[in-house]
Formats: sequence, structure tokens, C-alpha cells
Amino acid sequence: MIDLRAMKAALKQQSIHFFVDPQWIIPSIIAPFIFTTVTLFLFRHAGGDLLLYAVLGGGVLGMWGNTIHSSSWSIGYDRMNGTLEAIMVTPAPLSSVVFGRCLWNSFLGLLNALAVFLVAQFAFGIDVTIQNPLGFVIALTATLLSLSVLGMVFGAFYVVTRASSAFFQILEFPIYVLSGAVFPLIILPEWSRPLSYVIPATWGAEALKISALSGYDSLGIGYYGALGLTALTTAIFLLLSLWLFTYLERRAKVNGTLVRY
Repeated sequence: MIDLRAMKAALKQQSIHFFVDPQWIIPSIIAPFIFTTVTLFLFRHAGGDLLLYAVLGGGVLGMWGNTIHSSSWSIGYDRMNGTLEAIMVTPAPLSSVVFGRCLWNSFLGLLNALAVFLVAQFAFGIDVTIQNPLGFVIALTATLLSLSVLGMVFGAFYVVTRASSAFFQILEFPIYVLSGAVFPLIILPEWSRPLSYVIPATWGAEALKISALSGYDSLGIGYYGALGLTALTTAIFLLLSLWLFTYLERRAKVNGTLVRY
């Protein structure tokens, strides 16, 4: 179960860390913003929905990059500073703490997406009119939650490894590509399609594009189908993450290797 009180406290703590440590601005806001700006330069002559597609992809990139960063580095930072052991012996489950951190960093991704939309509108002259504003907000919220839950799944493995930064570097862009955020799934190799379909962010990104782009439905499942699959896969990954945290926490305590760095 998710402890809402612990999740809220972790979200607050993560926000304080962000404001008191300026280095977080680089991976959380500046890097995703630069990647999206480069993408807009590459597609600036394409026009039409393709540019809006790139803008939406930049928003997903910002949310995912921040989420995977928070779930990996925050636990590594706790281990390095000797605070992980104290967190583990508190009544609140570690999964709730990680989930709160992931939510804060996904929220930063939303701010990054807003900045990308403003730059696309005023610097590149891209029309960012959304076809279904209410549906877009709902899909954006569902995508944020799905990315947070996916970050929790990976975060569970960081409890038993000291190579969290390496995992962060490896996992960031494959998920970004497989989710179809910038590259349509139909241009990816056939063998990669099953991997894409099990990722909650794939369906969240699809719902975002359907609500934003007129006549878009690349997978033929419609807005509600994509939103329903986002909710279903998010729920499955949430249950998986809770089980992983319980199992791996117990294993780390039995082995006595929790705070080795």
C-alpha cells in the first residue's frame, strides 16, 4: 500500500532539495529543454502536426528524464550520505518515499513541457492549438502518473545496487524511444513492438497525441482505448513495484549490504 502521508512528506522534501541545490536545474529543466529545442530545429521546416508532435515528445522527455533521475540518484544519494538505513527502519514503506520523489520530478517535467510550448509558440511560430483541451489535461495527468510508477519499478532495483547512475544513463533514452514519444511506433523494428506495448507511457503518449492532433490515431484504438490501457498498465506496474520493493528491501536487510557504497 502507498502511505499518502509519507508520499506527501517525500514530495515536500524533494522540492526543498531542488530549491536549495541549484545543480538540479541542469538535469531537471535545462537538459530536456535543450534536447527539445534541438528537435524543433531539426523539424522546423516540416510544418503542420509534425512540429506539434515534436513538442509533445519534448514534454514526455522532460517528465521521464526527471522521473528516472529522481528514482535512481535520490536513493544513491541517501546511501552515500548514510540516510538510507534510517529511512528503511521507519514505519513508512520506502516505495511511498520514492513515489513522492518521482511525483515531484514528474511535475518539474510538466513545467519543462510548458516552457517548451511557450518557446514553440513564440520563438518558432508553431501553432500549439490542442484539439481536445480537457482530454489533453486528463491524458497528461495519466502520463505523469504512469511515468512515476515506471520510475518506481526501476527504483526498487536501486535499493540493492550501487550502480544507480549507470542504470539512469542506460534506461533514459531507450524508454523515450520505445514509448513513441518522438518517433512513431510504426517506424520501429517489429521485434520492439511488444516492448513498447507493455510500457504505460506508450499509451499515455498515444492519448496525448490523439487529443492534441486532429485525426491522429496511429494504433487504431481511439482516445478512450489509449487512456484505458494507460490506466491498466499503470496499475499493473504499481502492483509490480510494490511487490519488488517489499521483496528487495527484505533481501537487502537479510544480506546486510544496504548501506555499502
